[in-house]
Amino acid sequence: MKRVSRWLAAALAAVMCLGLAACGKDFDAVGYTKSVLDANYMGEYEDYAKYRNLSKEDAQKEVEDNRDMLAERELATLGISGDEAKTRYLESVRTIETLAKYKVKGAEKQKDDSFVVTIEAEPATAYQTLEQHSAEVAQEMMDEGRDINDPELLIDLLVESVNRAAADNTYEAATTIEIKVTPDGNKAYGISDSDMEKIEAALFPQG
Repeated sequence: MKRVSRWLAAALAAVMCLGLAACGKDFDAVGYTKSVLDANYMGEYEDYAKYRNLSKEDAQKEVEDNRDMLAERELATLGISGDEAKTRYLESVRTIETLAKYKVKGAEKQKDDSFVVTIEAEPATAYQTLEQHSAEVAQEMMDEGRDINDPELLIDLLVESVNRAAADNTYEAATTIEIKVTPDGNKAYGISDSDMEKIEAALFPQG
């Protein structure tokens, strides 16, 4: 079992800031980028809500509804369904995602009104060890006489593997990446899918 998927990166990819105050000539690309990462990884929605011109509750709902949809899709590929399984899955994934370590260092405005944003990331090893932990948990379950192909037990395997990977996490040397925050025709800024995936790969490289 390798990296569960990159569904989390997709959850906030290309989210646009709709508030005029945030999207004007004084747009804060550093603050916006940090707000996206904080909402994505830390579950902190206050600043993100301001850039989206939403209430904190609506901003949280927007993010979590998308997470729920993507989690259901992910679990369906494994033959797993049900609200309880989804809740357990999301809770286990959060134990890894909140391990994200990043600093948004600065932003440089470009001639096309986009910004090149510099992010310092400390790569977490959790997803690099997920396959190993999955194999260990699967063997333990089989030794107990359990059928790991049973969809009702598969969620146990998945959750336990993710939790062990999170507990075993360490960090590699910090790296620096650059992404772009770009405006659309209405001067609303966003981060592309590919750059969200670039951030995810820097924070959580796969083995």
